[in-house]
Formats: sequence, structure tokens, C-alpha cells
Amino acid sequence: MSVSAHIVGDMTENRSFLDRPKPWLDAPRPGPTVVVDIDGVVADMHNFEGLIAAPSYADRDWKRFHTHFGEASLNRAGGKLVRALDSAGFTIAYSTTRLDQFNRTSDRWIRAKSLPPGHIESRSLWVDGTVRRALDVKRRHWWRWENHYAETSPIVAWIDDEPDAVDALRGEGCPAWLFSELFDRLKVGDVVPALASGPEPVDVLAARKTEALPRWEEFDERFKVKHARWQKRHAERMRSRQQDQRVVGDGPVRV
Repeated sequence: MSVSAHIVGDMTENRSFLDRPKPWLDAPRPGPTVVVDIDGVVADMHNFEGLIAAPSYADRDWKRFHTHFGEASLNRAGGKLVRALDSAGFTIAYSTTRLDQFNRTSDRWIRAKSLPPGHIESRSLWVDGTVRRALDVKRRHWWRWENHYAETSPIVAWIDDEPDAVDALRGEGCPAWLFSELFDRLKVGDVVPALASGPEPVDVLAARKTEALPRWEEFDERFKVKHARWQKRHAERMRSRQQDQRVVGDGPVRV
């Protein structure tokens, strides 16, 4: 094979990989939207939690834990709730603090469990790194949604299994519900009216959102300043790695 044919072949292969569909990045379907936290609401990773149970963070095997995302069990109660909301006509989207590199796995898992696929907000390695607290990743998701999608796909409910996350999101104007609260409403048949009335009065949440936005912007700006140092080091590491790969690949070429 000629050098030019080899290069074209590599470029075609890379383009094919990059051009693969990524439906989790598509804008959400227009309409009233329910955002569902993946882990704890629909996905159950209990069988693998022993990998990250060590008292010392350094001894927790996060890498192996992450490889099991596709093997998570379905929380049947969560699946029932999400399917009911989908059948009621709500747009379903998802939030997760998993790194964005696992979005394809998450999307496949959602489809395999017969859950409605949808837009996925995740932990961005570039924007969040691994250091932004999970709670603050969820807050960023909320504000990002408000900036990009609220006009066509307003969030009418956010479902999470963590009380701290629900409290923080409500404190910033998000209509967040504890999963157990909404599932109880589903069992008595009034989950849709519950979403219509909201976890708190609409005007109360709207006032909180207005008050919280400047605080969030200030908080996020401080994080970005600190995180910029990591981004610079990360970019340098990636450039160095690419250069090393090119050097390794440079050998005598036979034409």
C-alpha cells in the first residue's frame, strides 16, 4: 500500500469513528421535560460497590468500577416511574456524574432496559475534571439546561435519590423531587398532578432562581480559574502523548 493510501485509510477510519451517531448529545425533544438522575433512580450499581468501598480513596478501584456501568441492574421502581412519565407525554432526559466518556455505555444501557432514550448531561472531563463535587456537577447541569434548552424544553421535574442534591437544586429554583416522593405519588395515581403543582410553588422557585444565578456564576467562575491550571497541564500531556505516538509510528516506510 502506498503512503498516501495508508494516510487516507487512517483518515477515513478516524472520520467514521468521530461521525458515529451520539443521540445523547442531541437537543432534547421540545416539551415539558423531566430530568432523571441515572445512578440511584434507574441504575443500581450495588453489586459493584465493593470495588470503591475502601476507607482510603487511593485504594478504591474506580477504573474497574467504571467498566461495570453496562452491567448495572435496573431499579424496577425507577423504571416504572420513568416509563409512566414518558407515556404521559413528558420529554425524558438524564443527568449523571459519570464521566462523559461513558455516555455511549449509558445510552446503550438505557435502551437495553427499555427506558426512553434522551439527552444525557454528564460530567465533562474538560469542564468538570474529576474534582468538581458530584453535587456541583448537578448544579452545573441545571444552569446549563436553563441557558440552552429551557425555552423549548422547560424542566418541570428533576428526579434524584440524594436529599442533599434535591435541597441544593430546589435552592436554585429547580423543581427537584426526591425519587421516593414521586414514586409514592405514582403508587396512588397522582404523579402527573404532583408535577403540575410542583414540589414548591412556582413563584417561590422562580424567585430563588433569580437570586441564585449571580451566586452560581460567581462560584463557577472561581472553579474555572482553579481548573484552568489543570486544563493547561492536561492539554500539554495530550500534545506530548500525540507526539510520542507519531514518533513511535515513524519508521522506515516501504512504498
